[in-house]
Amino acid sequence: MIERCLKTFLAAVALALAPPVLAVAQDRPTGCVIESWPAFMDSGPQKHWLRETLKTDAGDIFAVEFGPPAGEYAKLYLFMLTRDGCEREVMLVGTFNYLTDIAHQNGELGPNERRYHIDLLRPETHNVLGFRTSPPGYDEMREMALSVLK
Repeated sequence: MIERCLKTFLAAVALALAPPVLAVAQDRPTGCVIESWPAFMDSGPQKHWLRETLKTDAGDIFAVEFGPPAGEYAKLYLFMLTRDGCEREVMLVGTFNYLTDIAHQNGELGPNERRYHIDLLRPETHNVLGFRTSPPGYDEMREMALSVLK
């Protein structure tokens, strides 16, 4: 599972890297976000593409956008702060089926609504930054990523 997620991650960022800066799987350092949260970073059945690379003092942030939500862990955006050959922090914007199901069971959403969430993933740490009942826009999430990922 981790290798499949890693391939998805590397394929997304490889578009922006020439020459590639990220280490190949066997040379990757430990303590990368994907080791703790592989299902959350896997693209599943969704198409995805690198929207842009943001250069910051903390490292490069790869902004990955996803096609229409599909699968158990559907995503809208991933913002991955990378340093030293691995993703150190990830801000994930998604709509996971189980979170939507819980919100329906608790009466927090109407029958045709979905729960959208914004999470900050660090190795072995997962913080929820917020929930929405409508999909947040890219520009707003980009601003948030630039202020959160350090």
